[in-house]
Amino acid sequence: MIGLFLAVVIGVVPMVVYALVLWWFDRYEKEPLGLLAAAFLWGAIPAIIFSLIAELALGIPISQLVEPAAASLVNAAVVAPVAEEIFKGGALVLLLLFFRREIDGALDGILYGGLVGFGFAAVENVFYFGATVLEGGLGALAALAVFRAFLFGLNHALFTGLFGLGIGWGYRTSDPVVKVGAPLLGLLGAMTSHAIHNASVTLGGELGWPCLVAFASDWGGVAFLIGVLVWCSARERRWIERWLDDEVERGTLSQADYEVIASYPARVAERTAALLSGDLERWRKLGRYYRLATELAFNRRRMGRSSSQTEERVEELRARVEAVGEGLEREA
Repeated sequence: MIGLFLAVVIGVVPMVVYALVLWWFDRYEKEPLGLLAAAFLWGAIPAIIFSLIAELALGIPISQLVEPAAASLVNAAVVAPVAEEIFKGGALVLLLLFFRREIDGALDGILYGGLVGFGFAAVENVFYFGATVLEGGLGALAALAVFRAFLFGLNHALFTGLFGLGIGWGYRTSDPVVKVGAPLLGLLGAMTSHAIHNASVTLGGELGWPCLVAFASDWGGVAFLIGVLVWCSARERRWIERWLDDEVERGTLSQADYEVIASYPARVAERTAALLSGDLERWRKLGRYYRLATELAFNRRRMGRSSSQTEERVEELRARVEAVGEGLEREA
């Protein structure tokens, strides 16, 4: 029982920690917590169930047609990547269909895709760790945990994050070729990187050295996505600076508030000061103020190439930002 408990803890906790680190990259306009949790749970439950059904349905005929070793490689390198990335990616398609206003670009796509991947990895780890405890004990669990939870712990987030990158990139472009091609390229990248990992690890069980290919591919992909996240975060700051600049002249924002809103460290410092003073209500209102101002900047950026609904949204946000800002000034 202790071993099974450890299997659950080691399988889930690192994935939750990684998810929180990824969430931190979304600095200026935090996504709704309900949608973030739904993305994680989609990976943990529906994506796992549908993937298992598909892999079992396809794996049986494959095992009848080829030798066991070849069947294992085909299932790992072809069937699993295709099935799992399609069903994990289903969450991103649903997000695009029903909550498209929440997607502001590549950063949001990577965030949601990564959370789906972490949810999937958490449950998959529990299955593997539980079976390992029953078969080999705690020593075997510790050895496997080093590989699955730490050395290759970001894999599923990487794979689905690539699809999310394509979704976010394609949705916010006006180029029809990119709008269609970017999501397809992202899905292909997810399947390909997944296939390279699975094939390398499967062959590495016999030959050893292919595991180095998996390591290089996985961490190279992670480094690429981190680079994209850093670039996107810097770009969002430029959007805020650009599109809120004249809001000071309009009187929507004060110059001091504009400078704080355009700086993530300054935002954190202001809210931390409120929290340390025990003023939880001001801490909450500051968070709302910064979020509304950021939405105003992002919607103003989109207004030039969007519908009249965006113009109405800008006016609504401008009024709400001004009202919240005035309330904070009176309380200060």
